[in-house]
Amino acid sequence: MKKVEMDKLELEERKRSFEQFLLGYTNKQAIEEANRCLNCKDPKCVNACPIGNHIPDFIKEVVRGNIEGAYEILLDRTVLPEICGMVCPHGKQCQGSCVKGIKGDPLTIGALEKYVAEYIRINNLEDLSYELNGKSVAVVGSGPAGMTAAYYLAKNGFAVTIYEKEDYLGGVLTWGIPSFRLDKSIVANYFERLRKLNVKFILNSNVGKDITLDELKDKYDYVILGVGALLPNKMNIEGEDLPFVIEAKSFLTEISKLNKDELNKLNKYGKEIIVCGGGNVAIDAARSAIRLPGVKKVSIVYRRDEAQMPISKIELDHAKEEGVNLVTLTNPVKINEDKTIECAQMILGEKDASGRFKAVDSNKEHIYLKADTIIMAVGFKNNPSFCKDVKGLEKDEWGKIVVNENHETTLSNVYAVGDGVTGPNTVVNAMKQALTACRHICNKNA
Repeated sequence: MKKVEMDKLELEERKRSFEQFLLGYTNKQAIEEANRCLNCKDPKCVNACPIGNHIPDFIKEVVRGNIEGAYEILLDRTVLPEICGMVCPHGKQCQGSCVKGIKGDPLTIGALEKYVAEYIRINNLEDLSYELNGKSVAVVGSGPAGMTAAYYLAKNGFAVTIYEKEDYLGGVLTWGIPSFRLDKSIVANYFERLRKLNVKFILNSNVGKDITLDELKDKYDYVILGVGALLPNKMNIEGEDLPFVIEAKSFLTEISKLNKDELNKLNKYGKEIIVCGGGNVAIDAARSAIRLPGVKKVSIVYRRDEAQMPISKIELDHAKEEGVNLVTLTNPVKINEDKTIECAQMILGEKDASGRFKAVDSNKEHIYLKADTIIMAVGFKNNPSFCKDVKGLEKDEWGKIVVNENHETTLSNVYAVGDGVTGPNTVVNAMKQALTACRHICNKNA
């Protein structure tokens, strides 16, 4: 029985559009795909899911046509199923462990999760009732970790207020993941659900500057820090500060704030664009750039080979289909004022701590690439200045907030979750941490 492919925009239309191109399953398609599940006695997909979703159980309900029942099963472990169904690296997690993938195509678990959650959203079937318990929580940050914490605690009766330093909500889900991968209306819908749970939002509020952590502690029973790790890394090479060299975060943020007509007129980046980096942000930046008017060529320059790129294969395949060019085993060492990039040719050496092969200079003659705009996407790090003057809040040498197994910080009733704890990581990992903290808070107030 073959995998049921999701409907999607035709390639030529997709290359010109920022609209979401994976259109999802119909009811008939979802049931047909769900019927491929083997209902394994030892479901490896569950073990491979960071939050332990009850995958075979929710899929059984899809087969039965009980979509509300499937959604309830998902909600036992997740609060962002539609988002996770679209942006999780399923090929490295649940789908990558599916037994059917040994001799054929694995079950499309992410697409089925998306279908279930989308069905509930479109038909407005989610139960958003709650009873206040008299306790209050301040959530700092409105990205995946903050969204998860706010939803879980509000459903359990806490009065929740989210403090967000930007003038928009959603964190990386809004600025960092392009609309063709995650429709922004879906993110906005989650915040509408939070409003129905009486969650309050305070935008343009930078905790540590506009309001102190001590003030939050005095005002609320609990504080959850979900601040992320959004300080761009530097390559520290000559020419990195030239005006035609931009950060991926600023590029993607600009893209996220423009409407369709504005995007169709955004032609200031020239005809040729080079993206330096090999992770998810690099791929998202490249795929966004290739869609801009007037852009003829987009290349990703990466120091390792394709097999070492820390992204899902399907995202890389999508980028290639759309015309993104890969220049691998190539490491920028200098950017010149004439818009050329001097690059060292690399070879793979021994494996590093992450299990990937190190990129080593081959000592061959350097090569030169040219572009109108260079986008730096070489990762992010924690901001060491966040609450640096707060006494008693312990951080490690990289600026990550120190927590225990319940995600409690070294300050009483202050928790930290997400990338601010681990460094840059996945949406599902941020959600997992937030759920751990929230369950601990709820148990303390049971």
